[in-house]
Amino acid sequence: MRLKTVATGSSGNCHLLIADSGETLILDCGVPIKEIKKGLGWNIKKVVGVLCTHRHLDHSKSAVELYKTGFYAVAPYLISSRSEKLSYKLKKSRFDISSFALKTVDGKWTHTNGDGSECPCYGFWIQHPEMGTMIYATDTELIKWRFKKVNHILLGVNYDPELLSGDDAKKKHVIRGHMSIDTACDFVIDNASDQLQNVIMCHLSSENAEPDSFIEKMRTVVPAACNVIVATPGMEIDLRNPSECPF
Repeated sequence: MRLKTVATGSSGNCHLLIADSGETLILDCGVPIKEIKKGLGWNIKKVVGVLCTHRHLDHSKSAVELYKTGFYAVAPYLISSRSEKLSYKLKKSRFDISSFALKTVDGKWTHTNGDGSECPCYGFWIQHPEMGTMIYATDTELIKWRFKKVNHILLGVNYDPELLSGDDAKKKHVIRGHMSIDTACDFVIDNASDQLQNVIMCHLSSENAEPDSFIEKMRTVVPAACNVIVATPGMEIDLRNPSECPF
């Protein structure tokens, strides 16, 4: 399994999980569809589904167009169900997927719109025989859920509190709807095991984050054998199931 980052940041977010067979799952689609097709090598036949975390355009720009093209879209924020956890089985696919609501313990959504109103946002637990399990979550102040034996974490880590700039309203918006490096480290500590292989941080602020500093801080809390990476456009990394025999 390969994780390929098409785009990451406030201008757009899109990642691809590409199995050895070519079977591909799109994680967010916040860029023009042409960029996604380019990231796929113009081979869209192997795409088995699209996961959308929330409705903001930097994560969902191409969602409608992809749906009209015939792709199966998983967008739990459009479902009226009150359940905070939902499971999905994609047809003719080895991916198993569950979504979880990114809410506070008192039931409020952790992400907000520009006017300060709540924005429904979901994270995903993804399993595939080639990679084991992955958590994908972004645009959230915190994650109240805990997971067992996670192999890979793809996490939106937006800012360092010490670097926050701007007026009070701007700071409040950043803090209310995004995760700090300190909170990210706490989440990884609570969910780490000797099976954790990769922590990939994405969606870093261009103003309030320093990639090298984020990597240094995260390395202090992960298991010794775990890789710590900051996602960049065009990046590709291998994701393997630790239970796979290497021979």
